[in-house]
Formats: sequence, C-alpha cells, structure tokens
Amino acid sequence: MDTQQTPGPQPTSSQPPTHATIKQQPPASQRTKRRVIATMATALAITFVFDRFVCSSTLPECVYGYALPLFWMLCLALVTALHWTSVRRRPYTWLVVGTITALSVWNMLSVSATAYCGNIDYALTSFLAQPMLLMLHCQLADGRYSVWHPFQVARDWLTGWLMQPFANLGRVFESFTILVRSADSSGKRSKAREIGMAMLVSVPLLLVIIPLLASADRIFRYELASAIGHPDLAAITIHTLIVIVPWPFLCSLLLGLDIGAKEPSKSRHIVLSPATTVTVLSVILVVYALFCSVQLRFLFAGALTDGSISLPDGLTYSAYARDGFFQLLAVAAINLAVFGIALISTPRTPWLNATLGGLLAVTAIMLASAALRLGLYIGAYGLTWLRYASLTFIALLAIAIVLCAIRMFTSRLPLVATLAALVMVWYVALGFSNPDWVCGAYNATHGFSSAYSPDNPATWMF
Repeated sequence: MDTQQTPGPQPTSSQPPTHATIKQQPPASQRTKRRVIATMATALAITFVFDRFVCSSTLPECVYGYALPLFWMLCLALVTALHWTSVRRRPYTWLVVGTITALSVWNMLSVSATAYCGNIDYALTSFLAQPMLLMLHCQLADGRYSVWHPFQVARDWLTGWLMQPFANLGRVFESFTILVRSADSSGKRSKAREIGMAMLVSVPLLLVIIPLLASADRIFRYELASAIGHPDLAAITIHTLIVIVPWPFLCSLLLGLDIGAKEPSKSRHIVLSPATTVTVLSVILVVYALFCSVQLRFLFAGALTDGSISLPDGLTYSAYARDGFFQLLAVAAINLAVFGIALISTPRTPWLNATLGGLLAVTAIMLASAALRLGLYIGAYGLTWLRYASLTFIALLAIAIVLCAIRMFTSRLPLVATLAALVMVWYVALGFSNPDWVCGAYNATHGFSSAYSPDNPATWMF
C-alpha cells in the first residue's frame, strides 16, 4: 500500500544560489560603482552648469537675467533625477519642487536684462529663498523624513550647509579607487579606465602649470602661441577651477544624501513638567496683558470710535508705526514658536490648555495692532514693496494662529510641516501677485503716485 508522506521544507531556499541566480542581480560592488559614478557625474554637471550659466561672460546679454533661475531649475532636476526612486513617492518633496520651479518661473517672467540686478524680489528669491529651498529638497530627497519630526529635518538642513559638504570628503577620494577597479585587472577595459583617470587628474594640473610657465618665459609663450593659437589660458584656468574646486564638496554633500550613507537619527523628546510650562506662560501672559491693555486704550479705542488715534504729543503716525511694527511681528513669531514647543513637550492639562489659549489670544491682539499700525502708515504715506509684503505676512501669521488653535483640539495635524508648506505657498503667491503692479495701482488710486517706483530702490523700504 502506498503511503502519502507530508513533504518537508524545500531545500532550495536554504541552498546557496546558483550561478544563474547570481547573474540576475548585479553584485553589491557593481551597484555601488554605478551609484558613485551617477553621484559624481551629477556633482560635476552642477558645477559645470554653474560656470556656464552664472560665471560665464560669454552669455548673450538678453540671457543674463534668466541664467540664475535656470541654474536653480537644472540643479533641482539633477538632484531629483538622482533620487527619483524615493522622491516620486513623497508628496511633500513635490511641494518643494513645485515651489522652486514656480519661483524660477516668477523671476524669469518679471526680469529684464537691464534691471534685474536692482530688483529686490529677484535678489531675495534667487540668492536666498531658492538656495534654502534647494537644500531642503536635498535633505528630503532620500525619503527618510517625517512630517511629525520637523526638528530632525531642520537639523539635517543646517548640517547640509555646515557639515555635510566636508563630512564625506574621504568617501569622495575613495571613490576614485572604486572607479579605477574592474572585474578583470588584466583586461583592456581596465587599462583604458586607468588611462582615463590619469588624464582626468592631469588636465586640471596642466591648466594651472601651463599659464604659469607661459608667464615665466616669453620664448615658451611664443612657441606655445604658434602651436595652439592664442587662447585665453588665464580664463580657461579660472573657469576650470570654478568647476573643479567646489566639485568634491558637492560630491560629499550628495554622497551623504544616500539612504545608506546617513545613520538613522534617534529622536530625542524633551518632556517638561506642566507646572514649569504653565508658570513660564503665566509670567509671559502678565506682561502681554499689560501691553494689550495699552493697545486697547490708545490704539483700538480711537480706531473703533471715530477712526482716529490720539497719540502723545510729538509722536507721528510714521514714527509710531515704524518703531513698533517689526517688533510686534517678531514677538508674534516668538509666541508661535513657544506655543509649538510647549504643545509637543508638555503633557496636556486644563491649565496648560488655558495658558496656551491665552497665548494665542494675545498674539492675535498683537497682530491686530501691527495691522492697524501698518494700515495707518499706508493710508498716510502710500504703499511700497515692503509694506505690501508685511501686510500679506500679517495675514499669514493670522492663518498660523488659526492652525495652532486647531492643533490644540486634534493631534492629527502636523503643525510645523503645515506651516512650512503655508510659508512656501505664501511666498509664491506674493510673487505672482505682482507687487510692483499692486503698489503702483494703489498709490495711483489714492493719490500717492510718487510713493513707490520699482526703479527707485529708495521707495522699496518701509
């Protein structure tokens, strides 16, 4: 009689893979080589594009104003392509990509070849906002961030400027060894690779040595000119150095962005006692209550009754608004930061909720005071670029206060990530609203035709 036996575990899973199985997936060393080559090529492409677009004096005059926005877009495209596998699945990364692209389009639409250098919004965007956002994109590109741990992202962003360009320089130089090696050291491919690496090292050295020798000996310079013509060796050397010198530091940054290059960060959560947090907030609220009582007495009372404000003798609207406006915005921003720290680091109690609600309330009064001061100033002296930006920033902070209030009742809202996204949307909306046109239209309508001129930097300020 045949007996049926239960088959045991298949031995194929525990046996070593066959030669055919190994060929289906490249070895780890080969994948490492490909990744290193792609990273180093991306870094070289960025430095080369920087030299050609930003540092080159051979660009047509009509392209000058568009070179820097195009450079940031190319950098964005190269970094995104390098980390495409992780970038494509993360919506927040695409928000940063869209913001950088929109800011580049904004600058290219509003720039002119003759006046772009004197445009304040062009300067702030191209030299400050876009580099900061591009570094943020680099730190988010590996896909290891979390919207619930914004301080980790902030730390990575800061080290991206201060540490990461230097932390992996050893890996950059070791990568040359990886590129020189091959599977068969005796093959022709290896010899060709070694010759190519030798030429790669020799070319920048020759570009430095030859101009020095030509400057040291006239006969050598004459013979060199008769052989190769009259190239500008000094310019060639300078542009080569612009490409080569920052390249290893950029390689270090990009190599550090790989998933396997950064060690998993350990989140350190600081816990404050409710008594400590409530005491600190209560002391702050006492001071804020005194300030708000002054505002309600002098500022809001007159504005709500007859539309005028009785200021002390010798104090003008201009001095009153100018002296306190930015200080109020700074205090409001500090209050929101204190709110976030207290919310995430202190166990929730009724007293904590009460003090946090009071902090949001006095912050709202401060914003209202700043908005009223700015409205008086605009009504008396007209609208400028900075006054318009400040007005929209007050609206941004007001929305932030509403989001903070919502966060008190639900823990499903990633507050810091939402506020960061809101700032990016605000900045893009500010640019596409065409501040020059808005200021000009307002001033022309209200009789302040000379208060703002996009060609006069003196009229941009507060």
